Amino acid sequence: GRRCLKLMAAGQADVGTAAETAIAFESFERTDFAVIATFSSTSSDVALVARRASGISSAAELVGKRVGVAKGTAAQYFLDTYLLTHNVDPKGIEVVDLPPEQSLDALVAGKVDAVSVFQPIAYAAAHTKRVDTLVLSDNGGYKQTFNLVAQNALLKTRRQDVEKLLRAISRANDLIRTQPRRAEAILISRLNVEPAFASWAMQRTHVTLALDDGLARILQSQANWAQREGSAPKGRTVDFRTLIDPAPLRAVLPNAVGLPR
Repeated sequence: GRRCLKLMAAGQADVGTAAETAIAFESFERTDFAVIATFSSTSSDVALVARRASGISSAAELVGKRVGVAKGTAAQYFLDTYLLTHNVDPKGIEVVDLPPEQSLDALVAGKVDAVSVFQPIAYAAAHTKRVDTLVLSDNGGYKQTFNLVAQNALLKTRRQDVEKLLRAISRANDLIRTQPRRAEAILISRLNVEPAFASWAMQRTHVTLALDDGLARILQSQANWAQREGSAPKGRTVDFRTLIDPAPLRAVLPNAVGLPR
């Protein structure tokens, strides 16, 4: 998500996709963009996977252990939420800043005792034969949304194109709901993922276009977390309601917008 937003800011992409955490972090640097729709949600995009050899079978046993996670991402927010839910102080673990694509190799090599990481890497870590692992939790009560984001300048100059894109996504979501096998085959072909993972992920992902006031609250909560953790500048405040533009989605699917005019 953060990579998508950076590409968009650099003018290398017209729109981007991002989860809430990436949007919250980006807002500390700039506010020249807007969320125009949430297009899917899941409670399974991040998982905490541990090495059995490290003697970890519960949240309490993570204390003093090395946990790999990409700092400043939804994976770190998930990790903190999971630990606090199980009455474990996040400061009691050793956080190792680890790019997601290096997580599995680091786990296999014993460089970390556990990883909090995105799919499909988490799925691969949970099912690998290279090392004995277990999934401590695949959701931790954290429901993640994925959102479509666009530069404000684009929304002003290419509004019709943005609406066409939303209509296309709506049709794609309809296909996923009504023809899941066909959608699954497209996912496997386009992203080159394992069929078993594609089936697993499709069953755990809810697809629909929507915008409601809950998104602003989630963004504010994650921004507050980032500031408390020292991962974002303190003292800066953002009104996240101003970073949501419901007009394009309202023009396409009026009933999908639960925000005041």
